[in-house]
This record gives sequence, structure tokens and C-alpha cells, in this order.
Amino acid sequence: MPLQRRIPKRGFTQRNRTVYQIVNVGDLGRVEGSTVNALVLKEAGLIRSSKGLVKILATGELDGSYSVEAHKFSGGAVAKIEAAGGSTTVLKTGGSDSRKKGSKLQKKRGVEEVAAAAEAPSAETDETDG
Repeated sequence: MPLQRRIPKRGFTQRNRTVYQIVNVGDLGRVEGSTVNALVLKEAGLIRSSKGLVKILATGELDGSYSVEAHKFSGGAVAKIEAAGGSTTVLKTGGSDSRKKGSKLQKKRGVEEVAAAAEAPSAETDETDG
């Protein structure tokens, strides 16, 4: 019997999965400065790549106030950071996992039509003037 039939098959790995690099709130004390982003986390050795997506989790205690920029936050992490006097910023783009090139509207109508619709003034503003 061939080897591929003898080995058990377990689980499923999704092709377009989103993989985040995890950083705990307690580890932010190892970072120098008050601004924390992917480059600073990479220099501190908390993540492997500054180009990947970063998620901040609430494990550990925070000792100072930090301004944290990441792609995703847990609810507890946001509460701990803001309770310590810091701030959180959710990054919309970047990372090696940002595969979406346009919205569904742009794919459906075309980029030129969407840009023209955004620049054209709406009819409601003209009617309210007079």
C-alpha cells in the first residue's frame, strides 16, 4: 500500500488563513520608549517579522503608559492599556497578509467609476442651497 494511504490524515489548513504574531501586554515592558509599533517590537525580539500582522493580548500586567499600534487588539488588552494611561491604534493596512486589492464595489464597477462617483457632488447639497 502506498505511503500516502498509510499515514493518517488529520485536520485542515485553510489556504487564505490570517496569521497574527502574538504579543502579550506584559511583554511591552521590554520595549524601549513609549511608542510601540511593529518595528520596535522586532528590535525588542518580541516578533519575528515587522512585515507581518500583530495582535496584542491581555496576558500580564502593564507597568507604564504606551501608545501601541497593532493590527488587532483583544478587549482586555485595550482596557489594560487605556487604564495605564496609554492609547491604542488599529492599523488597517500593512503586513504580509493584506491580500485584498480592492473593495467589492471596485471589483464590480471598476476603479474609474468609483473614483468619478467620489468626486461628483451629490444632488442633495445643491437642493439645500436654494
